[in-house]
Amino acid sequence: MKRILFYMTCFAALLLQACNNEVDDLFDKSAEERLDEELQTCKELLLSAENGWVLDYYPQSNQNYGGYCMTVKFDDQQVTAASEITGDPTQTVSSLYSIKSDVGPTLNFDTYNDILHYFADPDNSAGAGLGKGYEGDYEFSIMSHTDNEIVLQGKKTKNTMHMYKLEESSESYLTKVAQMTEAIANRPSEIGTYEGTVNGVQIIATAPVDRHVSIQIGEEESQSIACVYTDKGVRLYEPISVNDTEINALEWSTEQNTFTVGGQALTPVTSPIYDRYLEFCGTYTMKYNNGSQDKEVEITVSEGNFINRSYNVEGLTFPLPLYYNEANDCFEILTINATEYYVAIWEVQDDGNLTWATGVGLLGNIKTNEETQESYYAFEDNGTWGSYTGRAVILWGPDGEYRGFGGDTRYINIEFHKK
Repeated sequence: MKRILFYMTCFAALLLQACNNEVDDLFDKSAEERLDEELQTCKELLLSAENGWVLDYYPQSNQNYGGYCMTVKFDDQQVTAASEITGDPTQTVSSLYSIKSDVGPTLNFDTYNDILHYFADPDNSAGAGLGKGYEGDYEFSIMSHTDNEIVLQGKKTKNTMHMYKLEESSESYLTKVAQMTEAIANRPSEIGTYEGTVNGVQIIATAPVDRHVSIQIGEEESQSIACVYTDKGVRLYEPISVNDTEINALEWSTEQNTFTVGGQALTPVTSPIYDRYLEFCGTYTMKYNNGSQDKEVEITVSEGNFINRSYNVEGLTFPLPLYYNEANDCFEILTINATEYYVAIWEVQDDGNLTWATGVGLLGNIKTNEETQESYYAFEDNGTWGSYTGRAVILWGPDGEYRGFGGDTRYINIEFHKK
C-alpha cells in the first residue's frame, strides 16, 4: 500500500510540474520575473508624476466617514503628503514608502506620517475612539493602472481608492479644494434637493452631508454614497448608472448656485420643511433652574444653518447648540465637544452622570399649562443615552465646571415660552 501511495505521489508531482511548464511556456518570462517587472513599472509610474498624485482616501470599511483629499509625491525612497485635513495647503509631511509583492504589487506607507496614518492610527481619539480611530489603511494592493490613474484597494478596509496624476502643484490643487468646499457649504441653505433629467431619466440629488450625498435615479430608491471634495465639486466613491452612462461626480457651478451632471445644471428645489423650520424662530422666555434657584432670561432664536437644521441663539452667555429635529417636529439641544469646553448633557439625579457624546441631547416637547392653557417647550431626554436620562445642560471642562463664559454653568429643567 505504501508503494502505491509513493507512485501516486510521484505521478502527481510530475503532473503538477508539467502543468507549471505549460503555463510558463505561454510567457517569455517566469511568473517571478513578470512580477518583478510589474513592481518596477509601478515604481516608475509613481515617480513619473512631476506634481504628484491626488488620492481619494476613504477610511472605514463602510465609508462611514466619507472621503478625504490627499496628495502624494514620490521620490525613490520617500513620499511627501499633504491633505485638506490639515487646513493648510502648504503643510507637508514626508516618510518612507515601498512597493512590495503580495500576490500582486502593493503600495505601503512604511514609517509613521501624521497625514497618511491619521485615519489608520488606533490611538486617534476621533472616529470610533481610542483603540480604533477611523479604522483606515496604510497598505494598499495596486489593482490596476494607466498613465494617469492608479486604482488601489485598502488591505484592511477593502475600500477601492483612486489616485489621479496632478496637473498642477499640490498646494494649488488643495487651495482649490478648500475654496470649493467653502463654496458648497455657503450655498443657499434652504435648498433641499437638486433635480433634473439626465439621459432621459430623472435624477434627484442632495448636497453633501458628512461627506455623503443622497441620489435617486428615476423610480429607484434613494441611495447614500460617500464622496470626496475636489476642485470642481464632489467625486463619488462609486459611479452611478443613468441609462447605461456612468456618472462619478457632481460638479458645483458657483455662477448658477447649483450642481451639474455631465455639464447639465440641476434645478435647486427648496426643502418642504424650510417654512416649518422658520416657524420656530422668535423671541422666547427661557426658564431653568441653576441648582439653587429658578431663573428666566429672554432669548432670540433666529435662522442659523438650515443645512444642519441649526439655529442662532442670542441672549445667553454661551453658545446653546439648538436645532430643529425634523423627525419629531420640535427643538433639540445637542452636545458640543470643543477644544476648551463641553456643552454636556447632565443626568442631575441618580449618579449625576454627564456626557458630551455626539447625538445625545434634549428634545423640546410641547407641554400645556393646565391653569393658563399656555403651550411651551419642555426639554427632556432624547432617548439616545442608553440607560441614562438627561435632564439638564451643564458647561464642563478638563477641570470640572467650565466658567469661562461667565454666568451660570447649570441649566436644569429648561423650558422655552414663546412671546
